[in-house]
Amino acid sequence: MTAPTEFSASSSSPASPADAAPAPGSAAPDSLAPDGPILLATDLSARCDRALDRAVVLAKTRGVPLIALHVLESAPTTASPSAPSWRRFSEDHRELARYRLGLDLDDPALSADIHVESGDVSDRIVELATRHGCSLIVTGIARDESLGKLLLGSTVKKLVRHVSVPVLVVKNRPHGVYREAVVATDFSPESRHALRMAAALFPNTSLLLFHAYDTPFGMRRLAEGLGDDARRDAQREMEEFLAATPGLPTGVPARTLVMDGEPETLLSDYVFAERCEMVVAGTRRIKGIMGAMVGSVAERLLEALPCDVLLVRDAGPDAR
Repeated sequence: MTAPTEFSASSSSPASPADAAPAPGSAAPDSLAPDGPILLATDLSARCDRALDRAVVLAKTRGVPLIALHVLESAPTTASPSAPSWRRFSEDHRELARYRLGLDLDDPALSADIHVESGDVSDRIVELATRHGCSLIVTGIARDESLGKLLLGSTVKKLVRHVSVPVLVVKNRPHGVYREAVVATDFSPESRHALRMAAALFPNTSLLLFHAYDTPFGMRRLAEGLGDDARRDAQREMEEFLAATPGLPTGVPARTLVMDGEPETLLSDYVFAERCEMVVAGTRRIKGIMGAMVGSVAERLLEALPCDVLLVRDAGPDAR
C-alpha cells in the first residue's frame, strides 16, 4: 500500500467559536442554524446512557436547549400481568420514563424538555425535530431494545431520508468536547455539505478531511510511477475540492489525509489506530464508503467503527 500523504490545510490552529462564525453579511453554511435545540432519542437502555451524556455535553457547551424523546412503539392488546410496569405500554411506563429522564437531566445549567410519546419511532423523531427546528439528533446503538435494533437499520435510513438534521450515533462515553473528528470525503456535494455542517456544529473540534482512493486491480503491479500519478491526482482533487468550498472558517479543515487503498478498510483502520472520537460522513450519493451511507453500508460502518458517527444528509433541492 502506498504511504499516506498528509498535509496541513492551514497554518492556523483549530477554529475557535469566533472563527466558526460566517463572515458578516453571509449566511451560515448551508442555511444551518447551529443554535437550534438538540434532540436526544433514547430507549432508556444502558447503551443510550452514553448518548444522553453526550447530548448533555453538547447542549451545555453550545448553550442550546435539549429535547429528550422516548417513544413507546406500540400498545399490545394483551400484556402479562407479571411483566414489570416499566416494560408494559401503560401510563405507568410513560410516567416512569418521564421520572427517569427527569433525574438524568436534572441540571441547573441545562434547559431540558422531556417528551414521552407513542407511535412509530422514526416518525416521532422526524416530527419533533422538524417542529422544534433542531440542529442535531443524538441517539445510541443499544441492540437489546426495540429502538436500538431499528436504529442500526430502518430508523437511521428513514431519518436521513426524511429530515435534513444531522444524526449523531453515539457509541462511547464522552470525556468533554470532541477534540478531533474525521470528515470522510469523496469530493461529492454531499461530502462538502457534511464538512460545512461539521464546522458549524463543532467549532472547537479539529477536523481532519480524509479521502481514500482504491487503485484498480493490477495497477499496483505496474510501474511505480502510475501509483505516484494516482496519489498526485488525489491530492489535486483534494485541493480543488477545498477551493470550491467557500465560506469555511479559518483552520477548517485543520489537516487533510489522502490514502491509497480500500476506503472502508482504511477509514476503520485509521480511526482505530488514532483513537478518533467521531467520523462525519455525507449521505445519499452512492460512491463507495465516502458517499451514501444508508442501508447496508451504514450498518457496516456503525458496526465496524469504534467511534461515534455523524451522518449528514445533503440538503440540496433534489434531496428526498
